[in-house]
Amino acid sequence: MLVNALTDLYYLLDMIHKFTVGPIGENAYIVVNPGQSIAIIDPGAEAERLLEAVLKFQAELSKAKEHKAAADKAVAIILTHGHLDHTAGLLDLLQGLENKGLSTTIFAPEADRDYFGARAKETNLLVFTDIGALAFFKKHWKDIPEADVYYGDGYEFPGMDIKAIHTPGHTRGSSCLLAEDGNALLSGDTLFRSGLGRTDNFDASEELIIKSIREKLLTLPGNVIVYPGHGEPTSIAREKPYFF
Repeated sequence: MLVNALTDLYYLLDMIHKFTVGPIGENAYIVVNPGQSIAIIDPGAEAERLLEAVLKFQAELSKAKEHKAAADKAVAIILTHGHLDHTAGLLDLLQGLENKGLSTTIFAPEADRDYFGARAKETNLLVFTDIGALAFFKKHWKDIPEADVYYGDGYEFPGMDIKAIHTPGHTRGSSCLLAEDGNALLSGDTLFRSGLGRTDNFDASEELIIKSIREKLLTLPGNVIVYPGHGEPTSIAREKPYFF
C-alpha cells in the first residue's frame, strides 16, 4: 500500500500546473518534480494564489521519502521575458516565499536585462505605449527586482530538468523552457496555439520571431506539448503547418 501511495504521489507532482492570472489571462506555471527545486514560471499576477500552491506542493513533496530535503526549501522563479503582464507578481511572490523561510533564485533572460531593476519601469513604459496599452501599465505597474541570474541560450537550470532556448522576436531576450525530459515546452509569448507573440513594440521583430519558431522550436519532436504564456496548450506537430 505504501509503495502505491508513493507512486501516486510522484505521478501527481511530476507535472506542469497552469494558473491563468491577471486581467489579460496570462499563464503562470508551477513545475513540480520530486527530488528537484519547485519552479515558478512567469508570475504575472495573483502572487498569493501562486504562493498558496507552492506551499501545498511543498507539503506534498515532504511526504515522499526519496525527496531531497534540500529541494524542500528551494524555489526557482523563472521569467521567459520581461513584459509586465509576466512579471508584475514577482516582487510580492518573492517576499511571500521569503517570509515562509524558502530560499529563492530569480532567473531572467540575459538580453532582457533592461526589464529588471532600475530600468524596468522605463522599458515597460515604452512597450505598453507602443502597443496602445498605457492604461494597463498605469493600473498594474509594480516594481520589478533585478534577477539573481541572467541566462542565455542552452542554459540548464541547476537542480531542475529545465533548459532554456533563446527565441528572440517578441522581445530581444524572449526564451522558451524545455522541461520534463524534453517532452514539454513552456513557450512564453513566442509560440501560441494557432499563433505567435505580438511584434508591435520597440524591441520586437516579426522576422526574428518567425525565424526563432521555425529554427528552434519546430525542429523539436512533434509530440512535445507546448504550454504558452496565454491561451491553451498545443503541440509542436499541431503548430508546424502554420509556419511552412
